[in-house]
Amino acid sequence: MARGGDRRGLAWARYGGAVALVVGTTAIGAATRAVLAVPDVEMLYVLAVLVSAVYLGRGPAIASAAVGVLAYDYFFVPPTFTLDVTDGRYLFTFAMMFGIGLLVSSLADRARGAAVRAESEALRGTLLSSVSHDLRTPLAAITGAATTLRDQAVDEATRRELVETICDESDRMERLVGNLLDMTRLTSGTVQVRREWIPVEELVGSALSRTDALLSRHPVRTELSGAPALVSVDPLLLEQLLVNLLENASRHTPPGTEILVRASGGERGLELEVADRGPGILPGEEERVFERFHRGGRSTGQGAGLGLAIARAIAEVHGGTLRAAAREGGGASFRLLLPGAGGTSPTVPAEPAGDPDGAARGVHHE
Repeated sequence: MARGGDRRGLAWARYGGAVALVVGTTAIGAATRAVLAVPDVEMLYVLAVLVSAVYLGRGPAIASAAVGVLAYDYFFVPPTFTLDVTDGRYLFTFAMMFGIGLLVSSLADRARGAAVRAESEALRGTLLSSVSHDLRTPLAAITGAATTLRDQAVDEATRRELVETICDESDRMERLVGNLLDMTRLTSGTVQVRREWIPVEELVGSALSRTDALLSRHPVRTELSGAPALVSVDPLLLEQLLVNLLENASRHTPPGTEILVRASGGERGLELEVADRGPGILPGEEERVFERFHRGGRSTGQGAGLGLAIARAIAEVHGGTLRAAAREGGGASFRLLLPGAGGTSPTVPAEPAGDPDGAARGVHHE
């Protein structure tokens, strides 16, 4: 529903921009009345219609032409300050202004449509290339392990290792397909945020549980004492955001290096940070890392490059922001800010829920 309201607001802004162009044109015509003849002022209105058609669309262009005709007739066509037209030639001028608005807006719509189609084709090509590359590796590993189990007699240790390879690579494929489906849902605008009051520790604990295998080679430190007692978020979506950030950190961080999860905020909202001690982010890459299929200049080459794009999309549907920055001392930091998410539920006790699995995972709380 929020997206529908945004679209309506954008449409009204475009029509408002078209009317503002006509108002500005009228002001310029009135200021230069002494040096510009009536036909010259007419060209100023035609220019306003052209600008509306190219940049604002067909509807605003027609509105610009209609308001422009009225303003031109009222302020500049003799007799002025009336809508009467004594010279039939001006009727042709009015028709020409409408015609230009329709023609140019139609051409602009076609050009925009062609650009969108070209972008879609390029995105489709990138998607196919990325997916085929990222599916080939786990499929090859699964096929190799399964073929060995089928065709060769192996000892128990080898059999267990091959089965684990099949399971790990299957999980990797599942994450890839899940990311593709999530990206499709988020970009199509069909996702609805179902907010619930939930403890921050529960969100973080669930995300850490889901990434337990990925984080097995990294000590994880959590600092949650400054977080709001409860936050109003969609728990499934926000958990997925954290999972993607933790997966990204595990992929780009050398084994044995620490990953930090920090939460803070209060009544003003929730701020969540996932930071690592990996190679960091190259200058100028702070925004590009969130582009779909972008892997960065220091990427290990694993993954389809969708995790961070999905994380930012989830932040945005919550009305928040997700930023990346180089971390002081080395590494990368990803900070989520959700204004207005923190507070106290009137029906849920404002006590943070414990994380019974924290000690089992070796997670350090501060």
